[in-house]
Amino acid sequence: MGMMAKAQYQEIARKIRYSTDALIDGKMVRSLSGNTFTSYNPATGVKLTEIASCGAADVDLAVAAARKAFQDGRWSGKTPVQRKEILFKFCGLIRANHDELAVLEALDSGKPIRDTAQIDVAETANCIAWHAEAADKLEDQMTAAGSNIVSMIVREPIGVVGAILPWNFPMMMAGWKLGPILATGNSVVVKPAQLTSLTMLRMAELAMEAGIPEGVLNVVPGSGKNVGEVIALHPDIDLITFTGSTVVGRTLLENSGKSNLKRVLLELGGKNPCVVMPNVADLDTAAEEAAMAAFWNMGENCSANSRIIVHKDIRDRFLEKFIEKTKDWTVGDPLDPQYKLGAIIEKPHMESILKEIAIAGKEGARLVYGGNRILQETGGYFIEPTIFDNVTADMTLAKKEIFGPVVAVMTCGNEEEAVRMANDTEYGLHASIWSDDVHQAHRMARAIRAGTISVNCFSEGDMTTPFGGFKQSGFFSRDKSLWANRQYTELKTIWMTVR
Repeated sequence: MGMMAKAQYQEIARKIRYSTDALIDGKMVRSLSGNTFTSYNPATGVKLTEIASCGAADVDLAVAAARKAFQDGRWSGKTPVQRKEILFKFCGLIRANHDELAVLEALDSGKPIRDTAQIDVAETANCIAWHAEAADKLEDQMTAAGSNIVSMIVREPIGVVGAILPWNFPMMMAGWKLGPILATGNSVVVKPAQLTSLTMLRMAELAMEAGIPEGVLNVVPGSGKNVGEVIALHPDIDLITFTGSTVVGRTLLENSGKSNLKRVLLELGGKNPCVVMPNVADLDTAAEEAAMAAFWNMGENCSANSRIIVHKDIRDRFLEKFIEKTKDWTVGDPLDPQYKLGAIIEKPHMESILKEIAIAGKEGARLVYGGNRILQETGGYFIEPTIFDNVTADMTLAKKEIFGPVVAVMTCGNEEEAVRMANDTEYGLHASIWSDDVHQAHRMARAIRAGTISVNCFSEGDMTTPFGGFKQSGFFSRDKSLWANRQYTELKTIWMTVR
């Protein structure tokens, strides 16, 4: 979709109506306590609105509504085609409200409008449509048995799902979760990130308008302690799906053990490598893609390639080109389409990134570009793209997920060392490999331990490919593709004797 002018987006922002209530049992309601929390614009530091701050009692109501809806079959009992038709209507309403949702996402998260308008809204709608279309594509099976036996393997919706969303891609991650959860017939209780709740609440209204039955989709905004932990410990939730930090993921696993042993799907952090080998002829493209991989979405991306491992023979040439390509990643007002980067999500996170930049310098890494907070006069939280060279494996910058626009450039001597360096992390979400030798590229793609490997590009695949990680980047979880649909179902064997 084409971009509009900054003034047009500003006009939409001035007229926008914020959805601020929880959705419980088909009704938009305030929290039972009456408590609210404030949503701020990261680009200005100015208050946007007050949002219902839910607690345990609200979660209980939402789960009870979801359970009742699941058991009486108002959604789970519909045919896959019937669910598909309603989800297509939901998808159509997202597309019909494209400009409003794009601006709302930019205001709430600090993401640049060129991303929310051209990627986030469309991808969210496309994701829901894709999984809706897949609703009648999950086929059951019959196994070989005797002539008097009917042996069936069938899939059924798991029940009530708790979906805990991240703040960095609010709409897209809502789509990644809701698409397969709803397409397979489950009911769901969603906790949006407290920092970015507004688009999920607006999507909830659109879902009701599309005809998703009361109680099937519930949205309870609030804090991790008052809502997220309650969902994790709730005895009547069958599965939790979570995208976010590894620290929180550990807690969710613990809470599953403390409660009803609910299934837990975790998509967690990353410290992802981009390996550049000396046979790459087109270093300009490699540098351009590496910059996108490192800085897209302000580096607030679990699959960001925050470690660039470049062969010593081309290190200087590559670094020069990489710095030049980084200059294209300009930072400014998220509602201005000329800028590729917007604001950091909140002041505390900005301060944590600046702290890690300072630590990198003290540990001996060489700052070659950026490193500063900028645009302070706006009241917002902006950091320029930052590049450190001479980073070694023992440095904090090589190990810790910064989750910001900061990249570490490291040097390798050969293929074996590059693979060893790439795997020298507790994470394993994504990796990029640049090599013009197809044999080498394939060897390295098989050797690097990560859930997604992109070769001669930066990519997370498309909706047909599963997304998730190895090691501490994930746990029993894949978003996208038919694998996502399957993981929200239970597998049942039916063995029948025919007389």
